[in-house]
Amino acid sequence: MTLEDGAAGLGWDGHLLLLHSSEFERGSQLAGWVRRGLAREEQVICTQIETESPQRSVLAVLGQHGIDAQAAAAEGRLLVLPPVAIYPVGVAGQLERIERALAEGYRGVRISGEASAALTAVSEQAFADLERLMDELCRTQPVSALCQYERASTTGAWLEQATAAHSAGIREAQLQTAEAGRGLLLAGEVDWSNELVLLSAVEAAVSTASEMFWLDLRRVAFLSVGGCRALVIGTQAFRDRGGRVLLVAPEPMVEEILRLVGLDSVENVEIVGSLT
Repeated sequence: MTLEDGAAGLGWDGHLLLLHSSEFERGSQLAGWVRRGLAREEQVICTQIETESPQRSVLAVLGQHGIDAQAAAAEGRLLVLPPVAIYPVGVAGQLERIERALAEGYRGVRISGEASAALTAVSEQAFADLERLMDELCRTQPVSALCQYERASTTGAWLEQATAAHSAGIREAQLQTAEAGRGLLLAGEVDWSNELVLLSAVEAAVSTASEMFWLDLRRVAFLSVGGCRALVIGTQAFRDRGGRVLLVAPEPMVEEILRLVGLDSVENVEIVGSLT
């Protein structure tokens, strides 16, 4: 499964984390997200540092991927603003922006920017606070956000922080996540390159769960042994306090791996064919 397929299947709405490994990947996925917003008659806002090179500008990147960004910008459907105009603005400022867009006839607002650009305007702590604010806005207002993080530099505590803020909306080259009732839906493939992403996503998702948590695996095409370990470690604290984890509807090959590594014998973990 490619990122394009996974993102299309799980959607481009809500509070999303784009972990990109190349400029082409970043541009193509940003274009898909913008195209979705323009088609839905939403106002799309992208941030860009003032010193950005012309070939890497938002308008140029979108144009390379088939969007008439110049026309959208001229009509006000697409706004390109410096980070300082977006990130230091608190709840009141963001709500005012949303209300203004709705009053102008837009059906919603989309906001996207690179984490590295945001950090030119605010501190890491302030940016973390803004991520939590954006998560709340995406749940309560007609807002979607695409937060762009470079995969190579998003490691350690920075990766944990990023995935914790977007555990149900990760868009990575091989792995995508989405909310699934009282649990998390996984799609794509898990190998050595993204096992830590899975670990952080699962840890964040179960942190607010109570009694039962399910992981919908029906769209997982491959799961490495390290990925299985991530599921065990990521749910450890939840299971230690009595929580029960259901691994739902894995494909035959994935189920075989789960049983070979012994997940069916881990306390408070059960492999089930479906939830019905």
